[in-house]
Amino acid sequence: MLMDKEKDKIDRVLSIYHRLLNGEIVYKKEEANRYGVSTRSIQRDIDDIRDYMVKEAQNTGVVNCIVYKKVINGYKLEQICSIQPVKEES
Repeated sequence: MLMDKEKDKIDRVLSIYHRLLNGEIVYKKEEANRYGVSTRSIQRDIDDIRDYMVKEAQNTGVVNCIVYKKVINGYKLEQICSIQPVKEES
């Protein structure tokens, strides 16, 4: 069974990911306040989502990227391109 801290992190990461998928801009400070964690924790969450998207690109062929937009001081999801998924040899 997941400990409360682990479950909180999973819920937080999924919530951030979901909002990014819906085109929302994510602000580290706002997220840190929402979840009662440090901005560094939110940065780690964003890095975890980035790592997941790299792995998924190999399966789906869709390369997404979370980019930091300095002008808005927030993070946004952008689809870079669509490629053919890597097929494993039999």
